[in-house]
Amino acid sequence: MNRFEDVLTGREDNYILPFFWQHGENEETLRTYMRAIHDSHIGAVCVESRPHPEFAGPKWWKDLGIILNEAETHGMRIWILDDAHFPTGYANGAVLKAKKELHHMYLCSNTVEMAGPRPQIEIPLEDLAHPEKLPPWIQTDPHAEPKLHDDRLYSVLMCPVLKGAVLGKPVSLMDKIVNDRLFLDLPEGYWRIFVVYTTYDAPGRNDYINFLDRESVHLLIDAVYEPHYRQFRKYFGNVIAGFFSDEPPIGNTPGYTMAGQVGTDPKMALAWSREAESRISQSFGSEAWKSYLPYLWGKAADSDMAAKVKCAYMDAVSKLVKECFSDQLGSWCEAHGVEYIGHMLEDVDANSRMGPSMGHYFRGLDGQHMAGIDNIGNSIEIGAQNTGRHDPYSDFEGTFYHYTLGKLAVSAAAIDPKKKGRALCENFGAYGWETGVRTMKYLLDELLIRGVNVYVPHAFSPKAFPDPDCPPHFFAHGENPEYSAFGSLMAYANRVCHLISGGRSFPDVAILYFAESDWAGGAVGNGPDARALSRAQIDYQFLPSDVFSEPEKFGTSFVDNVLRVNKTGYRSLIISGCDYLPIAAASFAVRASRDGFPVVFTQKKPVGFTDASDAALLEELKRLPVVSTDGLADYIRTRINTDVEPLRSTEDLTIYHYDNGKGLYLFLNENPGKAYSGKAHLRKKGKPFLYDPWMNTLLEIPYVQDEQGTLIDLSLSPLELAIVAFDLGFPAKKRFIPGKRIKLEDFSVSKADAKAYPDFSEPVLLHQTEMKSFALIEPDFSGWLRYTCEVELALESESAELEIDDAYEDVRVWGNGSFAGERLTQPFSFDISSFLQKGKNTIQIDVATTLEREAKKLRADIWCMNIHHPLSPTGIVGNVWIKTSLGNQ
Repeated sequence: MNRFEDVLTGREDNYILPFFWQHGENEETLRTYMRAIHDSHIGAVCVESRPHPEFAGPKWWKDLGIILNEAETHGMRIWILDDAHFPTGYANGAVLKAKKELHHMYLCSNTVEMAGPRPQIEIPLEDLAHPEKLPPWIQTDPHAEPKLHDDRLYSVLMCPVLKGAVLGKPVSLMDKIVNDRLFLDLPEGYWRIFVVYTTYDAPGRNDYINFLDRESVHLLIDAVYEPHYRQFRKYFGNVIAGFFSDEPPIGNTPGYTMAGQVGTDPKMALAWSREAESRISQSFGSEAWKSYLPYLWGKAADSDMAAKVKCAYMDAVSKLVKECFSDQLGSWCEAHGVEYIGHMLEDVDANSRMGPSMGHYFRGLDGQHMAGIDNIGNSIEIGAQNTGRHDPYSDFEGTFYHYTLGKLAVSAAAIDPKKKGRALCENFGAYGWETGVRTMKYLLDELLIRGVNVYVPHAFSPKAFPDPDCPPHFFAHGENPEYSAFGSLMAYANRVCHLISGGRSFPDVAILYFAESDWAGGAVGNGPDARALSRAQIDYQFLPSDVFSEPEKFGTSFVDNVLRVNKTGYRSLIISGCDYLPIAAASFAVRASRDGFPVVFTQKKPVGFTDASDAALLEELKRLPVVSTDGLADYIRTRINTDVEPLRSTEDLTIYHYDNGKGLYLFLNENPGKAYSGKAHLRKKGKPFLYDPWMNTLLEIPYVQDEQGTLIDLSLSPLELAIVAFDLGFPAKKRFIPGKRIKLEDFSVSKADAKAYPDFSEPVLLHQTEMKSFALIEPDFSGWLRYTCEVELALESESAELEIDDAYEDVRVWGNGSFAGERLTQPFSFDISSFLQKGKNTIQIDVATTLEREAKKLRADIWCMNIHHPLSPTGIVGNVWIKTSLGNQ
């Protein structure tokens, strides 16, 4: 199949499945919204309760039946968010009625500290082997009160507290317990006694399934999956595509309380299950880890042992989550002819922690058929990738959201055959009413350039405008002036996604995913290295250490100095600075480096391993090179011939190489204020073409062939994405070379709200210098503006373009009544050659705004979870030109 022929002829597949929120609306509203979604060039939806009053009850089945009927009529597919509300795991309330053993279980610790020597210490353990109660003068959450009352003593150990407030070697005190009381003579020194117990009543998501327990997870299947199958079996595998899990949490912390690293929080309730103990022993290699339990709550002097204990615990937890939750749901879906998709909470380091996330990005999504992430609430911010910004969880310079987030999904999609290269992102949610199609296009492009090829736009809400629930909302009962432009954006997204699906990418570098090193402590993290490579136009993906410890599962091989995982090859390996490293990854690094495969540490080398001891291997590992992050790109370029090499260095140019049967390169200028112009050397030969995915047209591009590949000229407007493809065999337009420019001076301007368009009010006259000030005339206006003017042309050239300096946001142009096209972002350039005539010509420009000013007038929160921004300009900003050509090249 020729995917370029597909997109050029409008036959691309669907890659869009927006959230469609359900509140119990009437049939007419449901059908209207399904048609509105279909008319937006979208072929699927993800139905979410948000919350429906009768999820998995009679009204829900009726409403879902209407949606399925409408979907079948329009050839659409339906995904179902798999719970009564997000995050997934509530199991529609089933946990509240389940037997005790299926509830959340925790391993907790209370401590007693004192200085010795003190003889004949007596401690009543029955008072300590329970969650601590708040004092009576502090108001308590009634939902946090103990309910199951089955706390059990697990172990009692004592540690000396050494200089630096670190823990010495623990000593078991289990032999000193008599009738639930601890009796001992405390030696000299300062000591901390750990009373470790299991409980069902620690603070956490106690109304949620236990993600570490297979039987508990099955409550979700019984409460949600099976009833949907019974009700709509005939739709499974055809109209019903599958189920979507939204941010399922291990839940050992309440709500979205972020969980730090194990061993750093003395009060953390640790996730536990009936199988946890044996699985930790399996990860550790023996039951000896029980002698070092205090290291799960405090910093230890013996950092090597602490690393092994913490990693054994997190290894067991993340594998239990994988097997009990992700794999079980994925297997159920496969057995019933559908697929399982979704995402976890990825933010910053949450993807390698517990609490509201799942402990390990790759394992948590193992059972899913796509690799998922989400971008909501200003996570990705235009221009923030190269500037400092404070993040509540870490010091942040854009490294995670711009350089790590998208690549996590693309990496998991590449290495797991089940995912078929599909990387999904929930996008646009909670960016606020200020966010329109101009910003949305950038949020798409920033992820497309990293290879993300399936999207869940957030959201279609059938509540009355302005629904305060996480706007923007794309239709808003017809109130949104940019609704039709959103449809154009979805058509654009489908075209690009079609081109970067079904094939393979060509990363230069593999970066070892840092989860185990993070668990052990002392890890720098992957973000700085990813940022350095991206800003040097060196492509990369993340690899978990599991690809080395389970080579059969991932199809891992090392042949001819190429590390191959599934179908993707990597020509070098970067290990971000860490103190501890999984031994499987270390073994590969040493073995491959002997063969000349570039392996490099950044910032620092490890001092030990997370899961074993091997002095000889550690010595060999120490011989590997270490470089600074700033020197990383230069180091890589001197070791391998990277795929792309710009001849003019820029930090704002991002590149992605993909092969879908025809080699293509995506280029994105991520600078919001500066154009990019330069040459780039691509290590591919053939005749290149420039594909404009927005206009869906091919252009010729200047190039020079050499022995190593092809040198091209590249020009990109601020935030513009373009695609260079080779040997397409389709006709291409000549490149437009501007010559004379004529500034259009006077415009008559009229306005219309979204529902009235294209019926406009009486026009007012604006001069060119006044056009940027329309918001001063109508400060609360949201809707459409129509600019018209007449211009006398001599037509000395056969080619002409209309160009607008800038506009907000959806721009449509007509020349003498003929439609010239639509654009949402720069360049606002339109080919009007075939529409112009000698003498008088009429130019019409329609511009749609966001809903933010209307929402503000109605006292709605226009920013939502987004940071506060100035209001967007209204309409055309700057000058409007007609440019005639010096000739075509």
